[in-house]
Amino acid sequence: MRLAFLIALCVLAPGVQAQQTGPSLVFEGCADARGAPVPAVADTGQAAFVESRQAAAGAALYYNPEALPKRKDLTRAFLFAQACARHNLGLAASGLSLDDARKADCWGLATLLRSQLVGDEAGVAAIQADLDLSPEEWARLPGPPRAFNLAACYREALRLPSSAPPSARQENLNACLHACGDRLFHCQGGALSSSGACMNAFESCEAACGR
Repeated sequence: MRLAFLIALCVLAPGVQAQQTGPSLVFEGCADARGAPVPAVADTGQAAFVESRQAAAGAALYYNPEALPKRKDLTRAFLFAQACARHNLGLAASGLSLDDARKADCWGLATLLRSQLVGDEAGVAAIQADLDLSPEEWARLPGPPRAFNLAACYREALRLPSSAPPSARQENLNACLHACGDRLFHCQGGALSSSGACMNAFESCEAACGR
């Protein structure tokens, strides 16, 4: 299944963040397993950080950017990506088994890696360390409450054995792709889109990296 989710979970650069009075995360670009869009709708009145709602036009992800204030931006980006992954993988929006929830965890992390919001194992570890969620915080998420194992997801994403560090080639590739992602972010002014001249330039840059 293709990753139908070029996610704009954009953690704003300091210069942009200083000019922005609203939330520092922008969510767009989620799709379900059939490729149908799953729009993101901000709702600061809801208690949940993110929840799926079904309407006549289809599913949508409603999120409250003010929820989970103790968590880092990238942690909240991961949790939103995980909620999108449920749709992208064709899973139930709620009531998942632990196995399916962990599949969505790995898919959500893979999204952040592909989007260059997380570039290396240290970034993954930082999210993992911030996922010590309280019962009150779990009540704001789709669940089920569980322990996360993002290190295993990272190894799976890179297809590396658990004891092997990234090769020099992988490190160079990561650096190249990260630079492409930075240029895309600045080209689009912090609000990623899956089309347009900026995306065309990003795809050319990614191809030149030898991915």
